[in-house]
Amino acid sequence: MSRAKQLFKKLDKLLSQHDTFGDTPEAFVNEVIGKLDGQINAIHDKNKPEHWAAIYVERDRARIKTDVLNKVMDRSSR
Repeated sequence: MSRAKQLFKKLDKLLSQHDTFGDTPEAFVNEVIGKLDGQINAIHDKNKPEHWAAIYVERDRARIKTDVLNKVMDRSSR
């Protein structure tokens, strides 16, 4: 498993430990990054293009997922 995929797996595991993030989910970002420091440093140390490509794709997936979920929520408020 690539270092990027290891990062995604651990990130998903950390996020799944919470049932809610309250009104300020961004408040969890620094805590989560702190717990991912080892994986993040490993990616920076290797600095392989395929790791960065995978990170960009995962980021884009997250953006699409956010947009889809926002549209789902918009429909429920009608």
